[in-house]
Parts: sequence; structure tokens; C-alpha cells
Amino acid sequence: MSTDTQNATTDAKINILAKNPEKNQKVTFGHRVAYYFYKLMCIGIKCTDVRLVAIFGRSLGYLVWLFAGRRRKIVARNLRIVADPSLRGRKLSAMVRRNVVRTTMNLACTLKTGLMKQREMEESIRLEGAEHFEKCGSNGHTVISCIPHAGNWEVLARIRPYFRRVPRFASMYRRLSNPLLEDFVYLSRTRYGCEMYSKENGLREVLKLARGGGLLGVLSDQFTSEGIYLPYFGKVTGVTPLPALIYKRCKGKGHLFSVFTRNTGLGHWDAVLGREIHLAKDCESLPAITMQVNLALEKCQKENILDGLWMHHRWKSIKNFALPTDKETQDLIRQYVKLPFRILIVAPEDPEEAEQFFPSLKRLKNSRVDAEITILCQSESMDFWQKSKDVAFCVPTDRKTSPAKLLNADNIYSRGPFDILLMLGGGRRLWKQLQELFPLTAFGWMEHPLSRHFRSSYKRKEGATGPHSAEEYETVFTVYHHLPPSP
Repeated sequence: MSTDTQNATTDAKINILAKNPEKNQKVTFGHRVAYYFYKLMCIGIKCTDVRLVAIFGRSLGYLVWLFAGRRRKIVARNLRIVADPSLRGRKLSAMVRRNVVRTTMNLACTLKTGLMKQREMEESIRLEGAEHFEKCGSNGHTVISCIPHAGNWEVLARIRPYFRRVPRFASMYRRLSNPLLEDFVYLSRTRYGCEMYSKENGLREVLKLARGGGLLGVLSDQFTSEGIYLPYFGKVTGVTPLPALIYKRCKGKGHLFSVFTRNTGLGHWDAVLGREIHLAKDCESLPAITMQVNLALEKCQKENILDGLWMHHRWKSIKNFALPTDKETQDLIRQYVKLPFRILIVAPEDPEEAEQFFPSLKRLKNSRVDAEITILCQSESMDFWQKSKDVAFCVPTDRKTSPAKLLNADNIYSRGPFDILLMLGGGRRLWKQLQELFPLTAFGWMEHPLSRHFRSSYKRKEGATGPHSAEEYETVFTVYHHLPPSP
């Protein structure tokens, strides 16, 4: 492939990531209320010592941990992925509490960061590896900083004055839905010389910076369904290829760095800047470069897992869960994956329908290289399901011990959290018993009595009655989930 063709392909992929925002967005009454409340809050925070803001954030964190039950489950799920899939009980609960408190404290301090005076900045922030960081962004070279959501990442928008020899200092960010808040926050972030670029506004200026030289930050650890699906902490998820795309546009003058902040005390953070990501000579494709970025970010966050923002659904599942990947990406997944994509299926109770669904098991198993299937069924049907090599575990639903407790057995639990639930049978009682396994994404037929709880429901052909046929299952997996054809 010629250089021009490669550049055109790269530009096309960049344009996919850049969406045009709605012009002349209407300002609502709710937007105004949120804006004035935020502005008033900033006035109070500006006059408050950063350590007091941190103490307030920690106190608020305990309230969040106490009352946000679903958020606790998300944090617990994420910590099992990044720390140890076998974590449970008091040890896991303690880590969840500490992470929620730490994260809330850091989020509170991000508001203070943009309002700090220079003296406060010097007392609160310590730079590590700044010399190498600046050197690689000088003389026409470009540093692409791959930043995880950890610690107080807003610090990185304030350190521009420390890098006067660098021609440009910029960062990518996501626009806020409130236009008044967006303008206010944008001004606070750019006040000290940091240029801010939103992917919603296009990437022309970003590419110009990449070719001309400077320092560019990209928050690289958020889930994206538009990106590449690769392992992150050993579990496959949607990751952005943007750092790799920009790196390839630097024409040999690009440097990838993993950059992060870590909390070292109340109102104190280190900005770790000097960790360059060295790529092998044959590491040229987007998936290969992105995988190296993931590994570098993992290494940063493993230094203090509790500093990470694990309160969002980082390893979420979407209905198109089949991986639209090429051979190279599949090879990378096989090489670095540690935790499977776990599909939990409540099997149809009707024996005839169970036989009709049985051929679709292989299609589900082959939908992605990391798929693992667990079946919930009645005891009398276990032999039927266990005869399939595509079923990893089979758990009865009609015993005194609830299925959720059986799924918590060490050999099943240590495989990591479940990702999706196919509710093809069962009732309200089973659904309630499975609630402790959430958050996971649920799907099922529209006529199921619990269909309103599903992420999406499968609709039968008009007039269809009786058990669902094998053809119906093949159709819904094609239409709803875009699974590849059966072998």
C-alpha cells in the first residue's frame, strides 16, 4: 500500500471519530440553573484551600458509596477485572469503598485545579520526568500523551507554563451537553495556555499540531463502540485508536507517552510525564500500536489501582457484541486476553424449543474468540446442555440453593464477571435472584414477562405462535446482534 493510500485511509478513520456538533444548540432553563449553580460553587471553591476541598470530597465520597448501590456494583465489577477476578466479600467491599471515596475526592479537586493560584499549584503539584517529556516535544517533534482517568487529570491542563520551549501544548476533550457550562469550563481550561480540541469539532487542528510539533494529550482509556476491540487489563473492550492514528500522521517525528497523575496526599498529586512508549520496528498497524498503548496505561494504573476512575461502566456490552475484527486483531486478542467474554443464558424451559435453540450455541461461541457460555436450566435438562462442548458451565435453577449462589462457586466466579444475559426462559423469581450479578446487559424475547427490563427485545414475526424455531434464533442473532454466519 502506498504512503498516500495509507494517509487517506488514516484520515478516513479519523473522520469517523470526529462528529460535527449541533450548531446553535438551544439553551434551556435547566442549562441556566446548572450553569449559575456551578459558577456559584466555583466562587466558593476558589476561596477555599485545596486540602479543605479534598476533605469535603472525601466526605462526599462516603455518601456516594453509602447510597449509590448500582455504582458500587460497577466499581466492584471493574476492580475484579483490573485487580483480581477472584476478589469478593470484605476485601472487595473495602476496595470499592476506598476507590469511591478517592475518586470523589479527586473529582472535587478537579474543580479547584483550574482556580488555583500559581503558589497553590507549586505547593500541590510535583512534576516527574518533565525534561524528557519536553525534549521529545521540541524541534518539530510531537508527543502524544496517552492519559488514563486517574488521580486529578485536570492538573495536566494547568502545567503549560512549565513548558515554554514547546511551541504548542494541547489536549483532546469531550464537549459538555450544557452549552453554557461548556463555554465556562473551556475558558477555565485554556486560561493558562493549553489549547483544547473536541473531537466533535473535527481534527484539522490536531493533525496540524501533529505535523508541526508540540505536546498533545488524549484521554485514552474510555469505552468507545466506534474504536478497536482489544484487551485492556486482559479483558476485551472498545478502545480508541486516536493516539495511534495521530502517531502515524507525525511522519516519523511522533513519540507516544503514557502520562498520568497520582494522588500522594490531601491536595497533593504527582504528574508523571516521562514514560515513553517504545514501539518495535514491526509495530506499525493501528491495532498493534493501540495494544501497546493499552499495555502502557495498564502499567501506570497498576501502580495504584485505587487512583483510577472505576465508577463508569468501562467494560460495557452493547447489543452488537460480535467483534468485527480482522485476523491481526484476533491474534492480538488471543495473545493478551486473560478474562473471557461471559455469556449467561437462561435456557428455554420447553424441551422442543431447547432443541431448536441448541444449534445456535455454536454460533454464539464462535461470535468472538474470547466467548464463554454458561447455561442456567432445570436439573432434568442438564445432561442435554452439558453434551455440548460449547458450554463451559451448566447450573440448575430448581434447587434449594439459588443459581446466583451456585454461580459464585470458586471455579465459576474466578473466571471474572459476566457480560451479557440471554433471558430465553425463567421468570420473575429467577430474575430477582440474578440481580446481584448485575450490571450486565440483558436480552430476550419481547413476549417474555420481564422484557421491559431488557436492553433490547427480540420481536417475532406477526402471527407466530408456539416455541421459537431454530430459524427464528438464527434471524434474531443476525438482525439484533450481527453475529457472523453459522459454520
